[in-house]
Amino acid sequence: MTEDEFSHDSAHARPFIDAVIGMRLAIKQFYHQRIRKSEMSDLTYEMFQVMVVLWNKREANQQDLANAVQKNKASLTPLIDNLCKRDLVTRSTDANDRRNNVIRLTEKGKLYERYIHPIQKEFYELLLSEIDEEDLNAVTRILNKLVGRVSTE
Repeated sequence: MTEDEFSHDSAHARPFIDAVIGMRLAIKQFYHQRIRKSEMSDLTYEMFQVMVVLWNKREANQQDLANAVQKNKASLTPLIDNLCKRDLVTRSTDANDRRNNVIRLTEKGKLYERYIHPIQKEFYELLLSEIDEEDLNAVTRILNKLVGRVSTE
């Protein structure tokens, strides 16, 4: 690829990348603001991300959680410590591999899930105030396709 071709490709890729990063930041800001105003106000956005993964899976080992929230295992440890202190999760040694910890929701952690539904509904309605459901589904399909392609590289 010549420098001119690279510049041309880069010029086309840049707005897309900027839009994806901008959307990611907007989502974080939206949820951060709503969490602070909710019954989950004792959670940071990062703790909230861990909880979302656990609400979907009910339990996960620490490495899988780190991968899901895009943190390294060491930086995840204080988040889990704080969630344990709040009695939202438990941490126990994996019976199959003592080097791993399994993180599970407590009953209180499971109850917190009900607070997220109104926030998710509000977010979805906000998106639909800008584009229709068909376009939103198309964007979702395209992004998932791109994630799958980039993940295989």
